[in-house]
Amino acid sequence: MNNLKNKKLLIYGTGAVGGYYGGMLVKAGFDVTFLARGENYKVLKENGLTLICDGKKEIISINVVDVLDKAKLDYICICVKSLDTKEAAKNIIPNVGENTTVISFQNGVENEDIIASVIGKDSVIGGLVFVASKLISPGVIEQFGYNGALIGELYSNEKTKRVLELQEILIESGVDCKISDDMRSELWNKLVWNASFNSLSVLTGKTVDKLLEEDYELVKTIMTEVRDIAVAHGLNIRPDTVEFNLNRSKGFTGFKTSMLQDFERGKPIELEALIGVVIRKAKEKNISVPNIERVYKEVKLKFISSRMIY
Repeated sequence: MNNLKNKKLLIYGTGAVGGYYGGMLVKAGFDVTFLARGENYKVLKENGLTLICDGKKEIISINVVDVLDKAKLDYICICVKSLDTKEAAKNIIPNVGENTTVISFQNGVENEDIIASVIGKDSVIGGLVFVASKLISPGVIEQFGYNGALIGELYSNEKTKRVLELQEILIESGVDCKISDDMRSELWNKLVWNASFNSLSVLTGKTVDKLLEEDYELVKTIMTEVRDIAVAHGLNIRPDTVEFNLNRSKGFTGFKTSMLQDFERGKPIELEALIGVVIRKAKEKNISVPNIERVYKEVKLKFISSRMIY
C-alpha cells in the first residue's frame, strides 16, 4: 500500500466537525488542507486551529485557504451544513480526479446523492461521524467524550481499497473508525437521533440530557416514527435503533445539538435535511407521522419568528 502520509486531503468546511477531525489528521502527520471562510478563516490563518479535547487545550498549525486551487486531491471530506452541499460539490469539481474519493461527514440522508449528482457517484462514499464538538469561537473547537466514524461504499456493498485506506488514515489519527456494508441504512440510523433531538432542542431550548429527562416519551415517539419510515422504504435499519439511540445519548450532559447551536447564533437550521425529509419520505409510502409533522411546523414557525427579530 502506498504511503498514506503522502495522500492529499481536504477538509471542506472547518467548523465543529471538520475542524475537529481535520485537526486530528494533522496531529497524526497527514497532509491536510482546510477550507474556511470569513472570520473563521482569518483566525485560523493567523493563530492556527485551537482544539480543546476533554479540557486539554492544544494549538495546531494548519494549512488553511479561503479559495481552492485546481489541484487534484485524494480525499475530500465535506463538512458543511446540508444547505450548502450542492454548492460545495460544484466548488470541488476541479479537484476531483480519477482517483479522488469524496466523503460526506454531514447530518442527513441525502447529501451523498446530491454530491453524486454533481461529480458522479463513482467518486462518492458514505460517512458518519459520532462526536460531541462545538465551535465556541472562530478557530476554536471544543470536544468531549467519544469520537468515532463509520464509512463505507454507498452504491455497492464492497469493502473497497479506498474505504480500507481511509479507515486506516482515521484510525491512525485517533478516530474509532469502522466500516459498514450498508451505509444507506446507517445514515437512517443516525437520522433517528438527529430528527428527534435536533428538532426538539430548537423547539424547547433544552440540552440533550434535559430532553431525555423531561421529554423522554416525545423523543422516543419521534424516533419510532423515523424508524418506521426507514423500514417502509426497505432499509435494514437496526431493530433496536430507538433503544440504541436513546442509550447512547445518556452521556451528553449539557450538550447542545448542532441545530440548537445554529439557531442560537441566528444561522439557518437544517430543518429540511433532518425533519422535512422524513415527512417527504412518509408521504411516498402514505404513512402518517403526526408527531414529526407537528414538531416540524412548530420549529419552522419559531425559526421564522426569530429571523424577524434578528
